[in-house]
Amino acid sequence: MSIIKNLLIIIGAIATYYMVSLQVQYGITTKVISEMISPKLHPESMAKVYMPMANKLLDTGDITMASVVRVKVADDVTNEDIEEAMESIATAESIRSVGMLPLSEMVELQTNPTDVTKGHPDFKAQRYLKIYQYCSPRTAMTMVDHSDAFSAYLPCRLAVIEDKQGQRWIYTLDMDFMIYGGAPLPPKLLKKALEVKRIMNAIQDGGAAGDF
Repeated sequence: MSIIKNLLIIIGAIATYYMVSLQVQYGITTKVISEMISPKLHPESMAKVYMPMANKLLDTGDITMASVVRVKVADDVTNEDIEEAMESIATAESIRSVGMLPLSEMVELQTNPTDVTKGHPDFKAQRYLKIYQYCSPRTAMTMVDHSDAFSAYLPCRLAVIEDKQGQRWIYTLDMDFMIYGGAPLPPKLLKKALEVKRIMNAIQDGGAAGDF
């Protein structure tokens, strides 16, 4: 019994130390306590955003990996299939394609001499990377009317990238951060945000499978 008591004392001392340290360095402890007493964040913010983010961050040490959703591209799907599928789904879902950035191709053009093209023995190829951008203008303005900071999320982006092992992935920002990470969104905005998330997930999954 004394062992359990001593263990609890040690755990309490460690917890108190870190709470005091966090308060002194960042002033966060009182804010956490205030949130526990009078919640301002979405009730699912911990389950849908902050705990998954913390787990990914601790697993990978990469904050960017903790804030994205990625889907593996099927081996039998070509880059052309990915693009055709995503553009077809976007059109069907009435979301506008507002730009593409063929970054790997641009770097190849910038780094290879003009007389050295693909197929040439001296050609320096880059890992495939192309960015696709989509936007629903009315939804975008509704989001910005709620908070100017939402403009940093616009337009919605999908990145098709070949990793260093040759596997291709489609990445996009995790929209749960915007939907559940703060105070609950107004019902009208929440409905629009969930619809945009559904559409982006459909484009991402369809592109990865070459399915349109």
